[in-house]
Amino acid sequence: MSVHTWLFSRFSLRSRFSALIATLVFATTLLLGWVASRESAQQMEASIGTATAEAAYQMVDKLERNMDARIKEVKLLLGMQALTNDTRPGALRGQLERLQDNHDVVSWIGFTDPEGTVQAATGGILEGVSIAQRPVFIEGRKALWIGDVHEAVLLAQLLPNPSGEALKFVDIATPVYDRNRELQGVLAVHLSWEWAEYIQHSMFSPTKQRQDTEMLLLSTDGTVLLGPETLMGQSLASLDHLPGPATTSPQWAIETWPNGEQFVTGYARSDGYEDFPGLGWIAISRKPVSIAFAPMEQLQAAIMGIGILLALLFAMIGWAIASRMVTPLTRLASAADQIQEGEQADCIPLENGSPEMKRLSTSMRNMVSRLLDQRQTINRLEDLANTDPLTGLPNRAFLNQYLQLAIPEAERNQQSMVVMYIDLDGFKRVNDELGHHAGDLLLIEITQRLKNALRSGDVVARLGGDEFVMVLKTKQEYLEMLTHEVSRRLLTAIAQPILLPENKRAHVGCSLGAAWWPHHGLHIETVLQLADSALYAAKNKGKHQLVIHKP
Repeated sequence: MSVHTWLFSRFSLRSRFSALIATLVFATTLLLGWVASRESAQQMEASIGTATAEAAYQMVDKLERNMDARIKEVKLLLGMQALTNDTRPGALRGQLERLQDNHDVVSWIGFTDPEGTVQAATGGILEGVSIAQRPVFIEGRKALWIGDVHEAVLLAQLLPNPSGEALKFVDIATPVYDRNRELQGVLAVHLSWEWAEYIQHSMFSPTKQRQDTEMLLLSTDGTVLLGPETLMGQSLASLDHLPGPATTSPQWAIETWPNGEQFVTGYARSDGYEDFPGLGWIAISRKPVSIAFAPMEQLQAAIMGIGILLALLFAMIGWAIASRMVTPLTRLASAADQIQEGEQADCIPLENGSPEMKRLSTSMRNMVSRLLDQRQTINRLEDLANTDPLTGLPNRAFLNQYLQLAIPEAERNQQSMVVMYIDLDGFKRVNDELGHHAGDLLLIEITQRLKNALRSGDVVARLGGDEFVMVLKTKQEYLEMLTHEVSRRLLTAIAQPILLPENKRAHVGCSLGAAWWPHHGLHIETVLQLADSALYAAKNKGKHQLVIHKP
């Protein structure tokens, strides 16, 4: 029987009936609540998801528009006469610095010659230094080029950095031609990534106060460019619903993040805006599921509360109805308990409350009467099956049942057992000379002597003929002492003459074989075999002695 079945069986019929009513009401309430809230819950979920996707789209749209404005500014720089006519570094530098002063997001502007050496730059930084191997020159000499977010390499130690954090830039580069379409150099602009952080914070501040929404920006390979400190620089390419390059429309999903927490997550991938071709950035807006769907959970909790109240109300009504139904059954059960304690079968009441109860009580009275008769018969048969008819000792069947129960009890009490086989020496001679009747009388007398040698709680059984077995319980340290003590008493008691009818006397002895459980074997069947083998060893050594099994 399983634990659940056992627990259920402990409840009365009245309790089960009440529980059934409460369960039906509760299930019905849940079903109706589910039907009523399903559509609204789906609409709420879609609305919340769409809002997160919209927030991600707004962020990437602002970033794209801002980049487009920077590109247009760089194109305006191409119209500077100083770039094509006045090649003096001082004049170029002054012009570039005036432009930088008008744009806070510009960290550095430089102009190189066709070989990649910086001719003029804001603040004089990197002037005379070759950047021919840098992507900003290699790509910029071909056409207008926008580089993705990266940390500063050459400029890291040269530009002011009050925050102490790693400087990050977005590069814009374009070739500069003279009127004859000959390459004069490359104009390179480093935009500080702080402008993107400003856009992020401008969107994030209202939600940050509620501490429920976070905004992130990923590069095209899934690396976090903007977001919580714990995620900066990590790759989120493993997210299941991250949009691919071909997906440009905003979308949302319930996403399981690397830390195992679930978020309602909105995605929007950059696909460019006017002059800005786009760098494949992915804006993400995320909100914990527990917070995002809290209104839905509140609705479900309200429905659940109403269901519980209705279930309790109807359970009380069911309890009252069930009480009236089970009262006759309770009286019949009490009467059956009294019969079990020894009273007569006519104590079962005759219930007339309904035809079914009247029939049940009458059938119970007849059944109990027959059961009592059968119990008496079974008890007599069990006594006959487990008892030796001649000596009244337990037989082999009883011994097997006893050992099955004795082993677990001995283990609980940390006890050991002595199993001792007893075989009479000279019993066949008494049967042959004095007859089987005399042999039976001798066995009866030997049985009494065996009982006198036992302690309280020990067992002796007759296996058949003149063979007996004793089972003695004791602590492990007393095994050997008890075995020798009992065997000494048995050898002495059985060797005494036995007076038979007609003043005849008989003399028999006994051979003893013993084994110990669990010292000689963990299985009691093994110990029985070892004790039997020790008995044969005692007979072979001259009889009338004890042999204890030695491994």
